[in-house]
Amino acid sequence: MRLYKSSEYAIRCLVSMAHSGGGVHSVKSLSDNLGIPYKFLGRLMSRLGSEGVVESVKGKAGGYRIVRPLEDIRLAEIVDIVEGLESYERCILGFDRCDEKNPCPMHEFWSGHKDGILEMLKSTTLAQLAESEGKKI
Repeated sequence: MRLYKSSEYAIRCLVSMAHSGGGVHSVKSLSDNLGIPYKFLGRLMSRLGSEGVVESVKGKAGGYRIVRPLEDIRLAEIVDIVEGLESYERCILGFDRCDEKNPCPMHEFWSGHKDGILEMLKSTTLAQLAESEGKKI
C-alpha cells in the first residue's frame, strides 16, 4: 500500500518547507525543486491554506509558509485535508459492508495492518519527519 499522489506531494512539500526553516516558498520553486506539477501543487497548497496548515503571503516575494508548530501537524491531518482518510478506513477489496460480522476474504489479514497504518498516520508529526535522517524529499 502507498499514499495517493495528493498526500505524497503534500507531505513532501511540507517536509521540504520545514527543512528550510519556515520561510516563504513560492509554488513555482517548490514545484521545480520537488518535481511536482505546478497546477496540482497550487491546488494542494490552497487546500492546506484553507485548513490553516499554511498561509498565503502576497507580493513579489510571496508564496506559502507553514503557520502552525510542526509538532501539531500530524500526517493524518494532511492526508485528511488533501484526500480524506476514508480510503484508509474502508475495505481493501472495495466492499461497502465489511466488518467483523460480515468480513471480506481479506478482512482478517488486512484489518490489523490497516489499523497500524492509521495509527502511524495519527501519531507521526511533521516535526518528526523534518528531523528524520531521510534526506530524500
